[in-house]
Amino acid sequence: MKKRNYLCAVDGDGGDHKALGDAPFRSLLERDLRTLLGANPDIAHYAVEPHELTYFIPDGRGGQEAHVYVPDVVCRYRAGSVVVIDAKARFITELPAWTRRQPHIEEAYRLDHGVVFLTLDEVEIRAEPRLSNCQIMERHRYIVPDAVALLRVRDALVELGLPTIVAAVVRAARLNDRPGECRAYTAVMNLALAGEIALDLARPFSFQTEIREVSA
Repeated sequence: MKKRNYLCAVDGDGGDHKALGDAPFRSLLERDLRTLLGANPDIAHYAVEPHELTYFIPDGRGGQEAHVYVPDVVCRYRAGSVVVIDAKARFITELPAWTRRQPHIEEAYRLDHGVVFLTLDEVEIRAEPRLSNCQIMERHRYIVPDAVALLRVRDALVELGLPTIVAAVVRAARLNDRPGECRAYTAVMNLALAGEIALDLARPFSFQTEIREVSA
């Protein structure tokens, strides 16, 4: 049997820290989607291709045809809600083969499981500078936390108040750095990943990036 996306696939395995179980990706668009999910502090975790959904489409003869759909990602928010997401190139979303199926998949998830089904294309997933900013956040994600840097940065944020900018926090934290390293910058990224602060994603990250309070 030919695999999904045959001749269009780019196979790989993600090192996704929020993924439950294996995290293969079938396209670079799926990979980029999961970068956004990893950098979003509202997402607790997600599962990649975790189940098969059986849904039905009228066959034009008064009956129903059974079909099977495998979702790209199922996400659970920290608040508890669940969302099913499909990363799909825009040209595919406009093909009759998909436009015929999509409403029935959405309806099956809504009626049978009480969850929202979303299809996101490259325009939405690869919006810049959001995607590049999220890639930077993920690159700075701690494997082993720098407890001193986190403490100093938290103290600096209290001292400065919000909003402020990254450069001001770096100065106030007064951390010793090795060449090519900025521990305070990395700590800021990790506090944003944890949802303690919010960063301005609408502009490319720099030391002038605004740090804000998390919206309620």
